[in-house]
Amino acid sequence: MLLMGLDVGTTGCKAVVFDRRGRVQVSAYREYPLLHPETDWSELDPNTVWVSLVETIRQCMKGVKDPREIASISVSAQGEAFTPMSREGEHLYRCITTWDYRAREQHDSFTEKFGRKALFRLTGHPSSPIYTLYKIVWLREKHREIYEKTWKFLLWEDFVNWRLCGEPVIDHSLASRTMLFDVGKREWCEEILQESKIEQEKLPQTLHSGKIVGEVNAEASKQTGLARGTLVATGGHDQACGALGVGAIDQGVSYLSTGTVECVTAPLDSPILSQNALSQGYANYCHTAPDRYLILGANPTAGSVLRWMRDNFYQWEKEDVAKAGRDIYDVMIEEASRSLPGSKGLVFLPHFMGGGNPTFDSESKGAILGLTLAHSRGDIVRAALEGISHQLRWNVEALSGLGAEIGELRAVGGGARSTFWLQLKADIARRRIVTPRIEEAASLGAAKLSGLACKVYSDLNEAISSTTIESRTFLPCEQDDYADSHNAFRRVYEALRKMRGEI
Repeated sequence: MLLMGLDVGTTGCKAVVFDRRGRVQVSAYREYPLLHPETDWSELDPNTVWVSLVETIRQCMKGVKDPREIASISVSAQGEAFTPMSREGEHLYRCITTWDYRAREQHDSFTEKFGRKALFRLTGHPSSPIYTLYKIVWLREKHREIYEKTWKFLLWEDFVNWRLCGEPVIDHSLASRTMLFDVGKREWCEEILQESKIEQEKLPQTLHSGKIVGEVNAEASKQTGLARGTLVATGGHDQACGALGVGAIDQGVSYLSTGTVECVTAPLDSPILSQNALSQGYANYCHTAPDRYLILGANPTAGSVLRWMRDNFYQWEKEDVAKAGRDIYDVMIEEASRSLPGSKGLVFLPHFMGGGNPTFDSESKGAILGLTLAHSRGDIVRAALEGISHQLRWNVEALSGLGAEIGELRAVGGGARSTFWLQLKADIARRRIVTPRIEEAASLGAAKLSGLACKVYSDLNEAISSTTIESRTFLPCEQDDYADSHNAFRRVYEALRKMRGEI
């Protein structure tokens, strides 16, 4: 009996088929273009995404002997992104994605009337123009005719569920990311709906993760190659699914995902809704695990900083390195490993798209301080790796100060492929880091939820224990060799923040 996890991201989607032990049987990936029709706008074409997803499913089904072997399917999805749909099944506007800031005016007006503290208390999220709430208000104000014609505003999980089985159903973790959801009551928030004048009937039905939504219908079966009648189950937000995928469901074990963005996601028994959590920008929301919550801290530029260095410092070597069968990132990290701890006095602030948590400072910029003629590019790469790791330490310490327990970080993503960087993170963040042998944590989390729904697993503990995969462990060095450089990192940020008001 096999399980399928779908992962719908901002620039690509994937389908992965697992056995009940969490081992990948077959997978497929497709990219799609992110559209920017105006400055600060970010959109996806829903038809393009759906076609790409259908292609990944069909590609996977070629590696499955009998479609009926797929017992159930579930979705891990990017947060916030939504599409207005007509009752006839046509999208009325392109999908507006997370990193789209068109609704600044609507955000400022709404938060002034409703209050940031009240919003945080109800939704668990520090307010920002990126969330679905404000973009729906923007759509109503700028395109009233589209708003009136909209049958449902669908995020990607409920969009896929609807396409597969005709039921537009969203789970609690992804619903939390709209800022329209009461995380305490686990239902659409009546107070926010009334103030925003958004009708609840335009929103999808909500269910706990790992619950049956319906069955793959005839049309979806014809398009995808899935067997008609295959169960469709609620999945979750990608970070919540990833946390479940690596077994981070109880306090003490957290999920560390390092890609373009680095996120540290800590399980909670209840949301942390203090003033400090609000001022530091930490989002609380429902976990995919029953009766649990998550608190999320992010560094917007982690892997993207390394990509920037690759394109600007290593552009001449990329082709030769590829011909030799090597990865340019391996060359970069090899050079960094020959530098000394502290990168010969360099301080690298990786705020290329703002400061993320815990500064919650969108105006902060990247910086490299301390350069001399004695520094090599390997020193600069090491400084970047250290800077990203210092930002992680800052997040871990801030989250711990708020009451989240972070004893172990389970790391996945591109940043988890380098043993040098993993050890560096452990030494700087002062936490044990474990790397599960998992290629696709979010897809695996979604597959586990589908397995719970169709009773492949009797309960969550069996789903976790059945998919435990061999891992590597990195322990921090006995002495805190990076205490001084971490303090310097934070002092540099504070000094530059103060300077912004003087320039």
